[in-house]
Amino acid sequence: MAEENDDELPDLFSGIEGAEGDLSDKSVLKPVDRPRGILSPTDREYLCGLKDYSHDQTELNRRQAIRERTIEGLRDFNLLWLLLEEPEWEKVIEAFETEELNTAFTSMVAFMYIGLGQDTGRMAEILERGLYQGANYDISGRWSGKANDVTVDIDIDYEPNINELYTRVQEGEGDQLTPAEVGALVRAGKLDPDDLESLEDTGPAFPGVYAGGAMEEDDDTDKEE
Repeated sequence: MAEENDDELPDLFSGIEGAEGDLSDKSVLKPVDRPRGILSPTDREYLCGLKDYSHDQTELNRRQAIRERTIEGLRDFNLLWLLLEEPEWEKVIEAFETEELNTAFTSMVAFMYIGLGQDTGRMAEILERGLYQGANYDISGRWSGKANDVTVDIDIDYEPNINELYTRVQEGEGDQLTPAEVGALVRAGKLDPDDLESLEDTGPAFPGVYAGGAMEEDDDTDKEE
C-alpha cells in the first residue's frame, strides 16, 4: 500500500487521479528537499505552483489535506509547549542554525498575524498571554510565578517606498532589508528570479524554498505523500 494512504486524511486521494508528473517552470520558488512535517513534499510543490491537477476534485482534496493537517498541527502546540520534555526541547532547538530558527519563528508569527485578520490589538493580547505563560512555566511544565505582567506594543508603519527599497537591492543592500520589506517588493512585482536568488541567503522572505531552476524529480512515489 502506498505510504500516502497512511499519511493523508481518510478518503483523500483514493481512486482519484494524482498530480501530473511534470513540474511547472512558471514558479521561481522551489521547495527544499527535506522530510515531511505538517506539509508533505507534494504539498510543498503544490503551494509553490509546481503541481498541476487535471481534475478539480483532486486539487480540492489536496487543499483539504493541507488545511486539516495545519489545523491539527496548530492544536498540537497546546501539548508541545507544556508537555514536551526538556531533552526533546533541546534536540528540537539544536536541529536549527540560529538564523533558520529565527526564520521559522518569524513565519509562525506572520501566519498568526494574517490569520487574525491583521488585528494588532488581538495580536498583542495573544503575544502577551503567550509570553506570560512562557515566563512563568519552567521547561518541565511547573508554574514558577516569576513574571507579574507582560506588555507588548505593536507599531506598524505601512506603505514603504517600493522604488527606494528596490534601489537598495540593486545597490547590493538587500541583506539589510527586513522580511516585510522584501515581501513588499515581491508583492509589487519588483523582484525577478535573479533578485530572489541574490536574496536567498540574506533574509527569511521565503523560508523552506529557494529560487532557481526546476528541481529533479524523484521517482519514489512513497516519498511524495
